[in-house]
Amino acid sequence: MNNHDIVFDIIKKSKKHLTAYEILDKFQKFKKIQPMAVYRSLKKLIEEDKIHKSNQNKTYVLCSHEHVKHNPSIAICRDCGDTEELKSELFETIFKKNPIKKYDFSDFQLEVSTKCRRCN
Repeated sequence: MNNHDIVFDIIKKSKKHLTAYEILDKFQKFKKIQPMAVYRSLKKLIEEDKIHKSNQNKTYVLCSHEHVKHNPSIAICRDCGDTEELKSELFETIFKKNPIKKYDFSDFQLEVSTKCRRCN
């Protein structure tokens, strides 16, 4: 199993979304690895659309779509930090029907800060 597979497996098996250093801690239970190796694996997994990074809470989210290129849209709970991937097709349709002159929304990432049902 290569580093990318191990990182992906850690994210897939986790009950919560993890930061890069939380992934590193879990990885180092298997073998010693430098932080940059984890970041390289995360970058590759993002490029392959297997995971998404939440820029708001710096965690990594398993992609819930079939592995096709899409624009990630994520809901993030303000209170507990839980995240969930949303159906990005809805937002793609909105941006296509309501173009904004200064921006190209053919490639975007959307993060919605809200409260989950448990915290509401």
